[in-house]
Amino acid sequence: MKITRKYALGIIGLGHMGTAIARGAVRKEYIERYRIAVYDHSEHAKRDCLIEGFDNLEHIEDLVNQSHIVLLAVRPQQIEGVLEKIQNCDINTVLSIVTGVSIAHLQESLHNVPIIRAMPNTPLQINEGATALCMSKNCKADDYDFVFQLFASMGVTKTVKESQMDDIVAVHGSTPAYVYYFVHCILEDAKQRGIDEDVARALLVQTIIGAGKLMQNSADKSLQDFISEVCSEGGTTIEAIHTLEKENMKQIIHDANEKCIHRAKELGK
Repeated sequence: MKITRKYALGIIGLGHMGTAIARGAVRKEYIERYRIAVYDHSEHAKRDCLIEGFDNLEHIEDLVNQSHIVLLAVRPQQIEGVLEKIQNCDINTVLSIVTGVSIAHLQESLHNVPIIRAMPNTPLQINEGATALCMSKNCKADDYDFVFQLFASMGVTKTVKESQMDDIVAVHGSTPAYVYYFVHCILEDAKQRGIDEDVARALLVQTIIGAGKLMQNSADKSLQDFISEVCSEGGTTIEAIHTLEKENMKQIIHDANEKCIHRAKELGK
């Protein structure tokens, strides 16, 4: 893709995800650091830009007018103020990671500019992210491919329908927290049984990594087959699984996801 503007990527809001995307792009040599600009006046952003070699611009209009892709990486509660500030800028393409904010709303506010929506997750920080993408009808194929490959360089990237973007938050967007909470519960139980926390954590974290890699390496294998491999008839694990089934873990997960998705839709209103 030919980039005619000074910056390939202009980032509005250098929080955890904005930082992860910028650092990942540089680490993977996808974008040179001098082609990244930031608009964020917080002290941590100024410090990080100085360390990373990103331009931290004083005026948001300068960032938007000089950037090929403008990344909106602010909280949902801040998005309206940002859209108001940039609505009359010369925008090429907007990439939004703001939860719940639709392409239609962004285009209505920004005079129908091309939009790409992304739902990444926090493991992007270590180039092990999972990202869902969708785009507006007027988005250029080259721009979409540029963004797709950017996220693909930092993990797994999939294209989805925009109608699924709120629902998919419960598939990969919020679920790292589910995993951490699951780990927390097992560790708390282990400590109650007198097991050393450091020992339990090391074994448990490696178990999750190993189980994930097994699923990744055998994508055509059913999850039930993986479960059955661990659950010997009359053994220990099958008793635990029966308990989870009896307590209706599926329904608990469904209810949690319903709340998660409902909040995503609320944030977009």
